[in-house]
Amino acid sequence: MSEIRIDGADSIPPQPILVVPNRVDLSTMLELEKALGGKARVAWLVESSLMPGEAVMNHLRQSQSAGFVCALHQQNRDFIVAKVRHHLEMGRHVVMLPGRPLQAPGTLTDIPANLLTLFDGTTLDAMPVYAGMYNNYFDAAITTREPYDRLHISFCPALRAGNQLGSRLQAAWMSAQTTQLEQHPMLEHPSLPQLLVEALLRNPQGRLLDGIDDTTLHYRDILSAAVMTTGVLEKHSTTARMGIILPPGKLSTIANLACLLAGITAVNINYTATPEQFAHVVEQAGLTRFITDTRFTNMQRQFAWPPARDLIYLDQELAEKGPWKLKAWSTLSKLRTPQQLMQHASISSPDGDTEAAILFTGGTEDKPLGIPFSHRMLLAAAISLRSRLQLSPGHDILMSIMPAYTPAGLIGGLLLPLLGGFDMVTYTLPAAGKRICTLVHQHAAALVINTPAGTRAMLKAATDTNTFTALRYCLCSGAKMPATLAAEARQRFNLQVLECYGAAEVLPFAAAAMPAPDTDPDTTRPCQPTTRKGCIGAPLPGVAVRITGLYNPEPSPNPSYPGLVWLKGPAITRKYLGLSNEDTPRMHGNWFCTGDVGFMSPDGMLTILGRKVRFTQMGSEMIPHVQLEEYLYKIFNIPQDETERKLAIVSVPSRTGGEELVLLSTLHQEITAADYSILREGISNLHLPRNWAPRHILPVKFIPTLPNGKLDYRKCFIGTCQMLKIRIDP
Repeated sequence: MSEIRIDGADSIPPQPILVVPNRVDLSTMLELEKALGGKARVAWLVESSLMPGEAVMNHLRQSQSAGFVCALHQQNRDFIVAKVRHHLEMGRHVVMLPGRPLQAPGTLTDIPANLLTLFDGTTLDAMPVYAGMYNNYFDAAITTREPYDRLHISFCPALRAGNQLGSRLQAAWMSAQTTQLEQHPMLEHPSLPQLLVEALLRNPQGRLLDGIDDTTLHYRDILSAAVMTTGVLEKHSTTARMGIILPPGKLSTIANLACLLAGITAVNINYTATPEQFAHVVEQAGLTRFITDTRFTNMQRQFAWPPARDLIYLDQELAEKGPWKLKAWSTLSKLRTPQQLMQHASISSPDGDTEAAILFTGGTEDKPLGIPFSHRMLLAAAISLRSRLQLSPGHDILMSIMPAYTPAGLIGGLLLPLLGGFDMVTYTLPAAGKRICTLVHQHAAALVINTPAGTRAMLKAATDTNTFTALRYCLCSGAKMPATLAAEARQRFNLQVLECYGAAEVLPFAAAAMPAPDTDPDTTRPCQPTTRKGCIGAPLPGVAVRITGLYNPEPSPNPSYPGLVWLKGPAITRKYLGLSNEDTPRMHGNWFCTGDVGFMSPDGMLTILGRKVRFTQMGSEMIPHVQLEEYLYKIFNIPQDETERKLAIVSVPSRTGGEELVLLSTLHQEITAADYSILREGISNLHLPRNWAPRHILPVKFIPTLPNGKLDYRKCFIGTCQMLKIRIDP
């Protein structure tokens, strides 16, 4: 018998209303019927192309419930609206009763876009209802079908009739889902150390395969080594935080696990950072000790290493304890329950809101900012990612190559395999394409998360068309994925490269494209989209998206129109180190401003157009710099080179008020009237508005870029203002 929880039933209006649940099975149907006043007060709306399941249909027949079937492909909207209104006038709530479409795991709703937007612009109010289905174990903590341990139904405040009703229903469901996930049984009183110990002892023969030296370490031994390391940390640590300077591999896994077990905050550090960035990170986090290993310090000589007295060489510490100590802990773990082992090793279960890890922003627009994450947030992120992946523990192998100082590396490359019982293959260099190809093929990896540059290197190094046969999830994270990358993977290897969208403040991603669900030749059920050209994919479970205007945090009346993207959820930061929520404009209550411009389509797909600074608003029109740059390459017949920027658009203050566009170009050493003539003619030929034409063309020797290859917009802006003698505030 599943536990059932009902929220918000007191907000059900006394007068009949259109009720739109995100999904309905038999248990949900019975609870809705009861909450809405019984069978006599409910009429069920069914769409013929998406009929409910057999159990629901049997209940409808046996109970002789009121309702009707509509057919969108045969009946016009006015006819369907009239049928709904008839039942409302008869004193019945009309409940949309969706069937089960083909969909990826963890999808927000069973209602396809054409049905969800059916009542846009009508005079019908609607009440959103979110039915969440949950289990008390990690592998299916969020589910969309029976069986489940808990059914959580949230009645949301009614929505006024009008335009974008479907988008507003979607927003209400996302918000309710984030609230429900925070109340998930695993997150109400989480003990991440206990869950990790239980998972590793439940899967003691799980393996970490280190791609550097081809060694194998079983999960029981990883746990034993981590327990041994907790004593080392307690001996050397002088603060509650510990720096970790290690690439993906067995020592990084042991170090991070040991910090969690010891109640010490793990601060994984970017070992490609500049000396200035590293010094800033150390000062902001208050670090005095750092875990590393001898081999890595020799490999990474260009890094600004702290004095040797502040380094804990984990390889030496474990060697000094000797294999007999590891074997003793391994034997003890076989004879003790997880609780007994934790008690013997003095491992506590901290409060869920206790700080567990700190990540830092990349410092691309300013100095790196520290982002604290609690035990609850780490677990919520792992649950969210796991719910979208159709993978089998004990069968599928995950590849971990993203460093733990990134959200993808910390969650997808470390916590996900340990909590989920997946074997993992680790490797140090994301851009080492040839070696990664070998490891993916040799171990039949099912999931790889890499940067677009690393993924391209992997594809370039592959010579065998069967290299990626077992790879079902090839995820791209950390930067915008070029369309050519996906096309190359599909053409050469029939491999679908899936783009993820996120930031250092978001664990592990905000949204991700997913493989299409397996089709069934014996069914005509509609298929919920999982990706589409130009878009990122759907938000992960537990992530709510809000689209606002560029200069205010209030929700846009039309989320399908580009605006500023805000995020909310249990795994999304609400503060920075040393700053309160009120001290940063990027936080507004529980909402985090990404600084990106995008929009949500009615089918739940998120599209990101670019950074806010790379848009210029002229009147009611927003001009995207990136898109304009692509047009300018065509207008001036300039081949695009991924390794070198030849032009860039910058927006600067206009002397007459507002903003004006400037073109920076490395190819125009002398600007002539002919250049402006080509520019204006090209804009006209492409049927673009006249205000898309840059006001100035400035010749430059080079265009500044950041270490990750992105445009250094700040330097471009300052340099442009200096060349045009425009005064800007410091």
